[in-house]
Amino acid sequence: MSSLCHLTLGIHIATQVGIIEPDSDVVIGDSIQLNGQVEWINFLDDSPTMPSENTVVALTGEVWNHLVHHDPKTAIELAKRTRVFGRCTPHDKVSIVSTFVEMGEIVLMCGDGGNDCGALKAAHVGIALSDAEASMVAPFTSLDKNIKSVTQVLKEGRCALASALASYKYMIIYGQVESINQVINAYLYITFTEWW
Repeated sequence: MSSLCHLTLGIHIATQVGIIEPDSDVVIGDSIQLNGQVEWINFLDDSPTMPSENTVVALTGEVWNHLVHHDPKTAIELAKRTRVFGRCTPHDKVSIVSTFVEMGEIVLMCGDGGNDCGALKAAHVGIALSDAEASMVAPFTSLDKNIKSVTQVLKEGRCALASALASYKYMIIYGQVESINQVINAYLYITFTEWW
């Protein structure tokens, strides 16, 4: 299967799940020409085009790697509008995740194989959808092998954060109440016995 077929499949799936709006203009960065320029293709009619500020971008790993090494500024600008990455090597996946982390984004990587290990470690949240080698490096592992595991991890993370904040608030309030109690007792010359 060619890289263009993988990208079109990814674009179709991204459209179905709402990552790409159905009426969006999608531009595909498919390959590198002999002169070192990226070949940009319109998704709808396969005509040559250039990405603009209003277009959604889909890139192959080869194009991403070329942009990162030869035009990093453009790569970062396009990363903000890229919704689909296709045909990526393990190194490309790490590069993509690392770029988003360096941009200050919170990154979740979901993978199911050994070629995802580096990206799973580089992401803020890495979810391995397998019990194979990827599960050894990922902070979270799902034996269910279903993308719904991502929502489960997010829910559990929110619960853990809410519990931690509630415990923190309790400790702060407990300390304040105890301090106020000590000040009032000192003001009124009250000393409690050891058993009070």
